[in-house]
Amino acid sequence: MIKHLLLVEDEPLAQARISEIIRKHRPDWVIADSAQSIVELDKALENQDLFDLILCDIHLADGLSFKAFQRKKIKVPVIFITAYDAYALQSFDHNCIDYVLKPIQEERLIQAFEKVENLGQLPAERAISSDFVENFLRNYSEKSYKKRFLTKSGSKLSFTPVEQIAYFYADRGITFLVESGSSNKFIVDHSLNELENGLLDPNKFYRINRSFIINLDSLIEMKPFNNGRLALSLNAKSDEAIVVARERVNEFKTWINQ
Repeated sequence: MIKHLLLVEDEPLAQARISEIIRKHRPDWVIADSAQSIVELDKALENQDLFDLILCDIHLADGLSFKAFQRKKIKVPVIFITAYDAYALQSFDHNCIDYVLKPIQEERLIQAFEKVENLGQLPAERAISSDFVENFLRNYSEKSYKKRFLTKSGSKLSFTPVEQIAYFYADRGITFLVESGSSNKFIVDHSLNELENGLLDPNKFYRINRSFIINLDSLIEMKPFNNGRLALSLNAKSDEAIVVARERVNEFKTWINQ
């Protein structure tokens, strides 16, 4: 029976999101300890008998959490959490371990909880093996996203850091980048599909409809809009209303509450 958890996570928003889901769906579960670095995880694993389950971010501020697992025999089921591509994990078939991608979807994390609960009768030693750790470290690679974009305005070329981007939008087959604050507009040589599928960090950027991708850090206000949609106010001007498509509203609310 799952009762006491070790939460390994260095992002405050993710910590709050996980805690909220546990309180809502597993109110009898207790986060008995937490760790935000490999050093803290090392210390917590010295008393792993106190835990029934470990929820563990893969990438911590000081490196991969697997470095701590290498140094100890882990007997506790682990649910891995990551903001990076999961292709490496898909090559491992280990029935006591699950993984959840960020931004954390409530239903997906609950499925992971249920998987561990259903496997509770299996020997604890099967939770994680040294072979699994070694193979993972050999195959795991972090997903890197663009840090800046080459932009065009007339004959002028320049670079715009992603931190200065309020949103992208497409108009008649041309993709534009709009800067935060100044609302300056530039042409970029990428489609919205390319931006959404690999170039932009999904924790920061979200495609709200067919024509717009917004930066979470640029969002100022949300208001109900007609037909169940949401109208957004960003820290940059737009010639048209910036609206979340109705079919994306629930997912958008979940994403923004990550």
